[in-house]
Amino acid sequence: MGAFGKNELDLMLKREFAPWIQALNIELGDLTNTGMHFVLPKNADLVRSGDVLCGQAIAAVADTVSVLALFAHNDPPRPLTTVDMNAQFLRPMFLGDMAVEAIIQSNGKRMANVRCAFRAVEGKGAGKLCASAACTFTYI
Repeated sequence: MGAFGKNELDLMLKREFAPWIQALNIELGDLTNTGMHFVLPKNADLVRSGDVLCGQAIAAVADTVSVLALFAHNDPPRPLTTVDMNAQFLRPMFLGDMAVEAIIQSNGKRMANVRCAFRAVEGKGAGKLCASAACTFTYI
């Protein structure tokens, strides 16, 4: 795995990301052979009417956790930037904790692709796929 462990990723999240991204309070989970697990904790500031998590929050979380997963897997760390993102919203995500898995699908010399899966932790539909996103990055 890469040079960035949980402590380094947490510091990076606090120092390098915009304050509103920090306010998402993304929790770092386990590093896997192909990516990383995260939790987006319950946050009433991220829902619209009907207590449904807004799509903008999902897109921001997908981009952020993808970057963190790539930093965790690259040694040495490689600066990158997003070039494309595509999100699919499969079912409403209601106010509550959300499990997020970032899966690195490719990590080449110039580009990387990460797929994110969002699942409700509790309540109706817990464990079912609610949204997914494909993020493409270029190394700079």
